[in-house]
Amino acid sequence: MSDSVAHTTEAEPLKGRQEETGGPNGRGCAGKVGMAKLSGWRTAAFLLSMFICLSVVFAFSFILPCPVRPQYQSTWNLTLPAAVTYNFLAVGDASKDKVLDVFLIYKSSEGRMNHTCIGEGLSSPCLFLLAVDGTGGQYLWERPLAAEFDWAECGVGGVKGKGGNLCVVAHADKLTAVDIHTGEILWKSSRSLVANGNRPVISLNNDKTNDIAVLSYSTTDTPSVKDLVFFSGKSGEMIGSKVEVGLAPGQMKSHLQFSTASEAQYVLLHTDRGLYAVSLGRLAASALSGLDSTLKRDKSWEQRADNQGLITLYDSGSLQSVLKVRGGYSSSSPSLLLLTNSAVMLFDTQKLSVTWTTNTSTLISTPSFGHFSNDRVPDIMLEEDQKNDTKRVVILDGEKGSVLWELFLPFHFNNPQPASVLTINYYSVFMLWGETHTHTNDTSVEGEERASYLLYPLHSDVLLERRNPAQHIIAFKALLLERGRHACYLILTEEDGALNSSSVLDGTKQVVLTKRKIKGDVSDSSVLGVGGAGRLDGDVSLQEESVKEAFYRLRFSDQPQ
Repeated sequence: MSDSVAHTTEAEPLKGRQEETGGPNGRGCAGKVGMAKLSGWRTAAFLLSMFICLSVVFAFSFILPCPVRPQYQSTWNLTLPAAVTYNFLAVGDASKDKVLDVFLIYKSSEGRMNHTCIGEGLSSPCLFLLAVDGTGGQYLWERPLAAEFDWAECGVGGVKGKGGNLCVVAHADKLTAVDIHTGEILWKSSRSLVANGNRPVISLNNDKTNDIAVLSYSTTDTPSVKDLVFFSGKSGEMIGSKVEVGLAPGQMKSHLQFSTASEAQYVLLHTDRGLYAVSLGRLAASALSGLDSTLKRDKSWEQRADNQGLITLYDSGSLQSVLKVRGGYSSSSPSLLLLTNSAVMLFDTQKLSVTWTTNTSTLISTPSFGHFSNDRVPDIMLEEDQKNDTKRVVILDGEKGSVLWELFLPFHFNNPQPASVLTINYYSVFMLWGETHTHTNDTSVEGEERASYLLYPLHSDVLLERRNPAQHIIAFKALLLERGRHACYLILTEEDGALNSSSVLDGTKQVVLTKRKIKGDVSDSSVLGVGGAGRLDGDVSLQEESVKEAFYRLRFSDQPQ
């Protein structure tokens, strides 16, 4: 009997203890009930918090709906009858939809938005600054201005750090600042202080606005005196006093604003004797004490300055043109491209010396920059005159100056300079212009027709050729209309003879602005083979489908500066 009880206790020790104590503990039951109630409260609190979160999400989804992506037209045309235009084509976000819009200037007796020169109190014909929507080509605003046109610069002035919101136009005897968003005139200033004023450079004032500095010089005097005048980007009033830049030797040809790797701002002065520089900070301090507080100076540059602050960069009378090399990824100092009648040179602005020199023949267009190789160093595309109505298009390695690619094309018209748009794999799509020989259906006579060409470095043995009806091209630009999206190109054309010999507008002539999506040209293009000698030849019919598919798959990236 005792063995049986012992066995039960050994097998179920808890049960044995409960029997000995006369049953289960009452406080244990109460604890279980309390735990159950606590678990229920936790579940309820969790469900309530989830309900509140979902309610907030759904409420804000209706109050703040997702932004609608812009609806682009792949191609649009804008026609301006009885007008002439100028080599000016700028872009900026006028409509504040994060898509770039287009600005151009034309001359006519009346505008496109119910404005007339006479109605605005201006002599006819007059100028019109026109803003065009980038997505569909609609008019946004226009601003009548007195003729004649000298130069214009958009994207200047405005609040510091937020980009420029002004288009500054030099016309007649005035500098006029127009708001790029509304088309309203914000200020006007007399050009008497800068009678020979050229395109502006930018400086910063202490009122947290981007101010404008205009460099005035004559291209006929030798040597030429150069004056710099600072204008308030907010009011257009002159800041401080007029500053004499210094007496750079020789006749002035052009000037350029340049920022070194240390973000020091300099004004480059190109004369018929070479290239010189002067610190923008030094000039600002001379105009008004404290105006240079935000402007840096580069130690290595300043070591070369003379008593007047003039820095000699390149001393040679053979210098024809100076360009900033654009599109580099490297954190090293930006470079300059120096052009002479017989060579191009890359100038290192950190070492202040020429890195490489490549001999060339006569250049027929301004060089452009892009990425043909995947070293993230911008390469240079040149167009050389080879006589006999032929041009040589060549791409030079930006690091060494060696030839990476070349092509010979017929040309008879004045073609715009090449351009490029960057892709996400660090190669660029290059766009260039030339003429192609075609046979008409009615006759077998060979005639010239303008054509545009697309080159992609990963398929450098072929080109896409599209017959382009545009004949008299005034301005051309390839760009992305939106950040990382919609690669396109703009063409501004004008019919020959839009102004007759007495400078009267011909009412039968017109100006046309065209926007085309780059990928939209692929289906209309022929695929041409590029031979080893740079000639368009060879059968590439087997490659046509794969090459076009490669262009369709391209994704584009914003160009580094």
